[in-house]
Formats: sequence, structure tokens, C-alpha cells
Amino acid sequence: MPVTTTRANLVLELFDAYYKRVYCFTRKSLAPSAAEDIAQEVFTRLLTVNALEDKTISSSYLIKIADNLIKRRYNKDQRKNQYIDSQREEAIRDLRKHRKEEPQWSNSEITKALSMLPSHERDAVRLVVCEGLSYEEASASLGVPVSTVNNWKYRGINKLKQHVETSEMKSIA
Repeated sequence: MPVTTTRANLVLELFDAYYKRVYCFTRKSLAPSAAEDIAQEVFTRLLTVNALEDKTISSSYLIKIADNLIKRRYNKDQRKNQYIDSQREEAIRDLRKHRKEEPQWSNSEITKALSMLPSHERDAVRLVVCEGLSYEEASASLGVPVSTVNNWKYRGINKLKQHVETSEMKSIA
């Protein structure tokens, strides 16, 4: 359904009249930039409302849209955090499987193994696995998205696993 000029003008009028109220509502729950994003999305969504021209839109209607968007955002963040935590637990289990009861590598051997990784993977493994930072903290530290930190850490750990397996094969032979 194409956005008509009448609809766009109506949304613009609603924006001028109610943006501040919607923003203040969202600001109670979110950081300023996230509150602004939600407030703007409320008005963007109005462009797709069926028969908008025939409806009377109040500030409470717009605030309810904002409230629903905040709830969806929260639930999405919770699912993402649960997934990241499960991946961390899986990585820890995998590392423990390869670990012997007595430490088989010295600090210099670990440093050498880590130095074989590309710097971005080494940093991700060091921050998340060694220092125990969350993915969000590591992503802020490295200046990349959380998914990138997760990918780098995953690749780095796999390379370290391969290195361990190769080292074990050499010591057996």
C-alpha cells in the first residue's frame, strides 16, 4: 500500500503534536538514543495503519505502540542474551573436554598458542574466555558488533582446539 501525501501529512501532524510525549514515555525505560529510536518507530508504524485517515489518534494510542515496541525489544534482547550464554557454556564444556586433570601447558606455551591466532581472534578469546567479559563488554572494547566478537571467539577456540589435537598427536608419535 503506497503512502499517500494525505497520510504522510497526517503522520507529520501527529509527530509534531505528540513526539515529545512519546519520547518522554520511552525515556523512562530506555537510554536516550534507544528512546529516540522507539519514538521515531512509533510514527513510522503509523504510516502502515489501515484506514488511518478515518481514525482519531490520541497520545495514549501512540504511547501503547511505544510500550509494545519496548516490550518486544526487551524480549528480543533476553533471547539474544540467553543464546550468547548458552554458546559460552558450550565453549567452556568443549574446552574442559580437551583439558587434562593436570595442566599440560605452561604460560609460555599458552601465550605461544594464542600468538598464532590472528589478532582479532586472539583479542576476542582473551577478553571473553580468559578475562570473562560479556560479549557486550568485549564488543564495546573492540569496537565491533556482538555477533562479530562471537564469530572471532568461536574461530579462535576452534583453531586452539586444532592446535591442541595436533600437539597431542605429535607427543604420541
